[in-house]
Amino acid sequence: MSDYNFYGVNTPVALNTGVCTLTDPETIAAANPLGNSGDLVYMKISDTKGVVVVVQETITRGKFDNNIYNNVPSSFTPSVAYYFDVSSDLLSDTVSSFRLEADATISTYSESYRPYNTSFKYNLIVDTRKRFLFGDVKELISTTWILFKDSCDGVAYLVSFNEDTFVTLNNKFKSSLEFNIATR
Repeated sequence: MSDYNFYGVNTPVALNTGVCTLTDPETIAAANPLGNSGDLVYMKISDTKGVVVVVQETITRGKFDNNIYNNVPSSFTPSVAYYFDVSSDLLSDTVSSFRLEADATISTYSESYRPYNTSFKYNLIVDTRKRFLFGDVKELISTTWILFKDSCDGVAYLVSFNEDTFVTLNNKFKSSLEFNIATR
């Protein structure tokens, strides 16, 4: 299996995490077990905030990318949490490299240009290579709940496919794939 994998399902399994606390800038401790080591959990914190954690050796702890999922409260109970089993929910293990792209938008007051809000939008772009539309890519981009896991850094992201047009020759095309990273 690759170090960079997509996991997903159309109907995720709900999980009762109980109260979650931030133990350091990139680790969440839950009152209840989060799954097996290496599994993924999406936690919806509020209508505008969510986080994806990778379950650690201590199964009540999860690690997340605090650069993407920032401002996680010190204590919260997720309104919903979904569990993804890495042994059965694998969608694709053909990614050999990826890039993260950040778009910053700064809102300013009038002509004085004093910033009052900064927002970031993140994209995940996977390597350019020959792919099969039917079989590999179509299932990946049409699954409802998709997570991307970087096993090297031990982090994961909830993603959705950005729109694209595919022109295939004998079901093959060569392209990178771009996904939006959901931070809500």
